[in-house]
Amino acid sequence: MNAPDSNSTYQQLRNDILDGSIEPSSKLSIAQLSSRYSSSAAPVREALSRLAAEGLVIRKGQRGYWAAPVSVDEFVDVARLREMLEVDAFRQSIRHGDLDWEANIAGARHRELTVRRNAEGHYSEHAGELIRENRRFHMALISACPSVWQLRFISTLYDQSERFRRLSLISLADTTPGGDEHEVIMEAAFRRDEEEACRLLKMHIEHSNQRVIDTLFPERSSSGAR
Repeated sequence: MNAPDSNSTYQQLRNDILDGSIEPSSKLSIAQLSSRYSSSAAPVREALSRLAAEGLVIRKGQRGYWAAPVSVDEFVDVARLREMLEVDAFRQSIRHGDLDWEANIAGARHRELTVRRNAEGHYSEHAGELIRENRRFHMALISACPSVWQLRFISTLYDQSERFRRLSLISLADTTPGGDEHEVIMEAAFRRDEEEACRLLKMHIEHSNQRVIDTLFPERSSSGAR
């Protein structure tokens, strides 16, 4: 069996950091990672360098690499930027979106509902799938935004916040992960009710962010941080 290439090692390590298999702030040993991914040291070093550039890994001088820590201040900052850029991209998508855009949203919605039904009662076990389909739906909403850079920045912000959301879902006692607000957002978008759709999306993002804070940082919850 051939050893995985550098891109494969990068993807595996990245997924393990995002889904919580590698805990935040944990030391990343090149030897241990090489064994974990059946890889030589060179692809692991390249993967660590790439992930450090993305902010998912921290390099501490000559001491090595650590998985990036999670903090409420970081989450609030990322969440603030995501809300600002995503709501604006949604507004532009409503203005520019066509029938294909609507079909893309409807398809993402169908996938999300199917995954949620299959995960009912076992949300912590299906955290990765739930996060992936939630992201697919949100990206479908903004897919008609004409700004490639804006979409790229939003995707990066999703990557940064994904660790928090997965950890939040894993921490839930298999209760429904928040109310289902996607349906009314989709309906408002299809009516091309720009103001109502954007208001609903903004409110939905704020509710979602607060659930993460309540779950992972309960000491901050009383402050009403967004």
